[in-house]
Amino acid sequence: MEAKTMKNATEILKYAVNMERKAQEFYNFYKDKVSSKKIKELFEGLASMEEEHYSILERQLDSLEKNNSFTEINLNEADGESIIQNKTKDLEHVDFEYDLSDLPILRMAYAMENDFATFYEKALEQTEDEQAKYLLSTLAKWEREHRDSFEEEVKNAMQSTWFSQSFYPF
Repeated sequence: MEAKTMKNATEILKYAVNMERKAQEFYNFYKDKVSSKKIKELFEGLASMEEEHYSILERQLDSLEKNNSFTEINLNEADGESIIQNKTKDLEHVDFEYDLSDLPILRMAYAMENDFATFYEKALEQTEDEQAKYLLSTLAKWEREHRDSFEEEVKNAMQSTWFSQSFYPF
């Protein structure tokens, strides 16, 4: 890998490693702050997923710094990500136990995941290495799924709050 390309890839991975660690810290911190059991479980699962993302990125960064190349990457694109769909797409079992205090936390999670998806999409444009493209595109996909799920959760929380206040805007 060319020196300039390697430096760019190294910087991307360093930033991504830090982002994933901060996301894990966010979910671990806020899982005990939310009122909804459903959101607590979702945050626990996401903390674990972000730890997996961190580990994947850290291994690639280590390889890049030591060998000037990415190691072979074989990601199962569904690994661990199904928790998102299971927790947020099953609307028949929505429990409406949201508390108004959960809404800002859900919005922060949405914004964070949106930022991550955008970062990985932009980083993807900056690399020509096939292994890096595969890694970044998979991470972008995962983060988009997280973001989209939080968008649904924010809607559910808002509707729950409306119902509890006897407000029906539709």
